Amino acid sequence: MINRFELIVISLYNKFMFFIKMLNEGGIYIQSVRRIFELLFSRKFFPPFMTFVILSVSALCITFLLTDSTLSIERENVILRTRPATNAQAIIQLDQGIEVNLKQEQNGWYKVRVNGKTEGWIPKWLLENTTLENDQDLAAQILINTPLYSSTDESSKVIQNIEPGSYLHVQAEDNGWLSVTFDGVYGYIPTRLVNLVSESVVPDSEEEIEEEAPYDKNEIERQRAEAEAVVSIRSNEEPLLDSPSFYAEPIAYAIYDEQLTLIDSAEDDLGNEFYLVEDSTGIRAYVDSTRVSISTYSIGHIGLPSANSLSEATIMIDPGHGGEDSGAISINDSFEKDATFNTAMALKAALEAQGATVMLTRPDDRFIELEDRVTASNLNQVDAFISLHFDGSEDTTWSGTTTYYYHESDELLAQSVNDQIAPLPLENIGILFGNYHVLRENTRPSILLELGYMSNQYDLQYIFNDNYHQNIAQAITQGLINYFDQVSQLR
Repeated sequence: MINRFELIVISLYNKFMFFIKMLNEGGIYIQSVRRIFELLFSRKFFPPFMTFVILSVSALCITFLLTDSTLSIERENVILRTRPATNAQAIIQLDQGIEVNLKQEQNGWYKVRVNGKTEGWIPKWLLENTTLENDQDLAAQILINTPLYSSTDESSKVIQNIEPGSYLHVQAEDNGWLSVTFDGVYGYIPTRLVNLVSESVVPDSEEEIEEEAPYDKNEIERQRAEAEAVVSIRSNEEPLLDSPSFYAEPIAYAIYDEQLTLIDSAEDDLGNEFYLVEDSTGIRAYVDSTRVSISTYSIGHIGLPSANSLSEATIMIDPGHGGEDSGAISINDSFEKDATFNTAMALKAALEAQGATVMLTRPDDRFIELEDRVTASNLNQVDAFISLHFDGSEDTTWSGTTTYYYHESDELLAQSVNDQIAPLPLENIGILFGNYHVLRENTRPSILLELGYMSNQYDLQYIFNDNYHQNIAQAITQGLINYFDQVSQLR
């Protein structure tokens, strides 16, 4: 049975075809058009044709809504510019609290419409970084080895590499690139690779930089080499083995915090490291290196941060893995590196809302060596280093969150943060000793968080959930607030 809608369509079609016939009844082109319309409005093709039309219209509406969403400007000194560059012509200064229509996002800039008529560009990085005074008077703080390019293209020639700890005056930020001069050479750096700061916070001289960053890697390594290495057992009933292998026979068992002398180290066939140690009676045996700490690594490590509150602290967030290092891979082929980065972004926003200065060891999906992550922390004298991870195991029943620390002085930081993570939906295992490079080699207060198991189906429903990331961010932030409160009371 033909419904009323079909009758209307057929009527319109007949009138249209009659008009075409009157124009050119014998024309080949018109006959072709007629044939197309006959097919479209036939019983066979009419339903899928109308489905296509409806879906197309819906897609256009969704696109319109997404590209015309509103954005509230919650800070002062935001200038609307003619193109996405800090040296572009200014149109107007936006009032704090004004809402604008978001039209496009591109390389760290938003294209917006103001008051329904004026369009221009504003820097997204300025809206997100509340420590910046405006989009002018900028400086680039180099956190990792950073290439200086000859043009705004990462395939262009690398003029030289800039080591961590440097500050560079920014001449302009243009569509995701910084124009800078280093050692008298003009070049370009991708904005995402640096920490943007206001020029007012940059040290006036190299001497001032040295005073603020006394970290001396060579001196610390010299002192470590000269000091006697004492091995401290970090678990109870730790087996002392007769050879460097997990399958070796135990000679004895050490108690928690027992002190042993380090003699040598060795590896098994799989590359697992074991320490040859000697107890007070002269007995020598091997111990799993991941289960003990060595006293010399505490040389150069500070006991307490310089800041007394989160608002005056500098926090470095370390999103685990990145680039070709995917980290753990879930049962649905999702990557740990993506979950850690999304969590880091949520944490960065939460910390900056409390007034903290936040740095990232990796600003995007790129591979960063463990040593470079530690160097960035040490050189910048951060008040706390937070490494974010999600665990994995062949045993898919393993689940939960864990907080790790290496240096005994960092146990307070670990406990403060873990106390806030514990109430989250996943089971909390607690705080544990962890012999991880980013903790062991770090001279700053540092912890590593495992925030769920990628190999566990239950945990996985949270690991890639934005709400879970926000909850983690708020928990860590409150943990840091409590930590700095306790630090101030200890002084």
